[in-house]
Amino acid sequence: WYQRRVRGRRRNQVIYSSADPRSPYNGFSTGSISTLNRTDIQERLWEFFDRYYSANLITVAIVGNETLDTLQEWAEEIFTAIPNKNKAKPEFNVLPFPAGDTRYISRRVYYHPKTDSDTLKILFPINIPNYPNLNYVTYFLGHEGRGSLYQYLSTRGYITKLMAAINVEAKNFILIDIDMDLTDKGLRDPNVIVDALFKFIKRIKDDGVNEERWQENKDIDNISFKFKEKESAADYASLISSRMARVDDPRDYLNPPSRRHFNRTLEEEIMSFITPDNMNLYISSLKFSVESPNQYGPALDSVEQWYNTPYANTPIKEADIKNWMEIGTDDELHLPDANEFVPDDFRILPYEGSELPVEVENDLDMTVWWFQDKEFNQPKIYLNCRILPTVSTLVQRDELLSEMLAKLYLQETAAVLYPATTVGYKLTFSFESAWHLSIGGFSHSEKVKNVIKTGMNSLLDMNLEMEEAFFNATIREPIKKTYLNVQNSPPADLAMYATRILQDKYFFEFADAVDILDELTQEDVRNLRDEFLKDVSIVCSAIGNVNQEQALDYADIVKTKLVTGGSASITNEDRLDDFMIPALKLPLETTLVVRQKVLNTEEPNSAVVTTFQIGPKESNGELFSGRKPYTRYVLTRLLGLMMREPCFNYLRTQQQLGYVASCFDEDYKDIVIFNMLVQGSRAGFGAEVIASEHDKLIDLQFEVFKELNRTEEGKANWEDLKLAIQQQIEQKQISLQDFSGEMNGEIFASPRDFDRKKKMIDALHDVTADDFITFYSTYLMGDQMRKISSQIYGKDDAIPTGNLPEGSILVSPDVSGYRDQHITESFGVDE
Repeated sequence: WYQRRVRGRRRNQVIYSSADPRSPYNGFSTGSISTLNRTDIQERLWEFFDRYYSANLITVAIVGNETLDTLQEWAEEIFTAIPNKNKAKPEFNVLPFPAGDTRYISRRVYYHPKTDSDTLKILFPINIPNYPNLNYVTYFLGHEGRGSLYQYLSTRGYITKLMAAINVEAKNFILIDIDMDLTDKGLRDPNVIVDALFKFIKRIKDDGVNEERWQENKDIDNISFKFKEKESAADYASLISSRMARVDDPRDYLNPPSRRHFNRTLEEEIMSFITPDNMNLYISSLKFSVESPNQYGPALDSVEQWYNTPYANTPIKEADIKNWMEIGTDDELHLPDANEFVPDDFRILPYEGSELPVEVENDLDMTVWWFQDKEFNQPKIYLNCRILPTVSTLVQRDELLSEMLAKLYLQETAAVLYPATTVGYKLTFSFESAWHLSIGGFSHSEKVKNVIKTGMNSLLDMNLEMEEAFFNATIREPIKKTYLNVQNSPPADLAMYATRILQDKYFFEFADAVDILDELTQEDVRNLRDEFLKDVSIVCSAIGNVNQEQALDYADIVKTKLVTGGSASITNEDRLDDFMIPALKLPLETTLVVRQKVLNTEEPNSAVVTTFQIGPKESNGELFSGRKPYTRYVLTRLLGLMMREPCFNYLRTQQQLGYVASCFDEDYKDIVIFNMLVQGSRAGFGAEVIASEHDKLIDLQFEVFKELNRTEEGKANWEDLKLAIQQQIEQKQISLQDFSGEMNGEIFASPRDFDRKKKMIDALHDVTADDFITFYSTYLMGDQMRKISSQIYGKDDAIPTGNLPEGSILVSPDVSGYRDQHITESFGVDE
């Protein structure tokens, strides 16, 4: 997460540095040691506080289940004391990319990204105050259906992804932002891409503002607004408060589509800004050279001051601008047809359901589960199907072929199913040891059937005879880049990945994938698909505004398409157990140590993940044998909660080992685990020191917990902690989609247990602080300890050569090789 933010900030800082220096847009968006290391920092902080901390500049949104009167009381109690200094609102008095000033507009900027990714970003600045957020133009620019810019460029092998958006930076400054992932062909000749863009824009302008398409866009937004599901209260409050800062009319705070009205003049004014002389191009690739020009672009002769990003800022040639000004249209580029997937049946069906999902009797030779919702009252459905072949041993070759199949499927469905996604339908098909089909969206029956049929047809009619150069550019190379970019992953991710390799016999080393990918062909993908379908069983679930008959109809469409289009042979048997692949069991009273150097020679951070494997979620182990089910599980949950604050306080605040420090419990393949994680770059406190501090914290907290157990305060705190875990377990899902995910977790589980939560809470009520002390000493320090210390060493952090601590075994550099030779058993159900 942190590294993704850094990558985005590096890119954004290149854009900011290309803006007019007089504009606030040209500046450092975050901070660093150098910006904070000044003698007057406190004085500057108070100046900033005095300038901006004024009630008239603050927007507050409070979202909660309480009454409006209560929420208002809270707001008055908390915020009334903030003084109103009547400060002027900040504005962009100097625009970042002033029209006609070719020092800042009509620029072509080349730069090195953080990872191996070839991209093109095209920005058009629009200077229209209070532009309503309808996105008419970007809706067409980002469309992926027939006639779209995406289809035109992707089918010619220039791009693999395209997104378009409007970024509201200030009231009088908006950016139309078009982002593309490029193939090597696209990187070599980006002008062809810009040619296509302006051919498409000319078509949009020549056709004039299409009121019918504008209204369809508004109708789709209105449907989404009317049937919006609940989301995180914090996220929703943040969204509202940020919008409050940008708009003046309170009726627009929630952005209701009903407030939007067709305005041809406004839309034409917006399109008048989308011209060749009012744009900047930002092209990223590691293929650019810092030393000399090459076939991809000029030498990167400058360095951005904050992230040290090499870049070159060059003017767009006048001849190119003239060509784009005069460019014609292309019949293959046109506005999308009317959207056939827009639903118009939002009726809530009469309730015929049960309190829990039920297995529906049928003659379809498949298993169908059904649950009709009566709580969320949303006209939506979530259909999930597991397509299970005969069990075979997983190999990396098949996993990579499955990735190719997934990418081909996305490519195949883009033209035909993108319109459905704009209306809220989401269809995903994951291809692993078992295939997983998931469809969510509005419950209008005919539309649901259309989505299923279209999605299944795309799988079975897939083009697997494309030109090899196109296949390489759009399928093979993007997957290969994913594996090659592992070297740029955050050290914490690499450390966690090593723990997974040791616990999962089907977890593969990334480095092996690249060579295998070069050997795979389209015929191999076809054979994988066809072999898979020779003998499958199907389990489906339908949850939401759906009756029993519809659930069977939707499942039957999936089965029929597989049989008639894919020549599948259907076997009606329960194979879910065969695909519940358990984690491997680590050795007792042993610490498996991974010590690896970061592959990215510029990576300053080291990281350590310490993992304690507790045991199967369903089992209490010998220590708590005879106790209520899930006793050991709830003790692990308590451990995660009780260690969260001490972990942060000791590892980050007190010892200052790194900016990322956390302790957390998790389930991995139904094995409960406790993890400690630190990532940082402090000199003299590398991975070996971090690992030793993890061990110290375990010992220190054991003494703290024992002492607390002797005090009345500690006993009261213990009950509070149990109550907190109970509330977490009992917490209801806030949306039908989340509820569907929870139910499917049981429907496709083995064993299936719809009373699991109740059993967990019963166990929680019975556990004592003494149980916790026994659990802690046994599984983290005693004879049931199963432990990994995964250490990743940053560029300036040398891997130690001395002896390991007693009871430790070094398993690197060949982590998977050690696993295959020494870690071969899985947990038994009672361990």
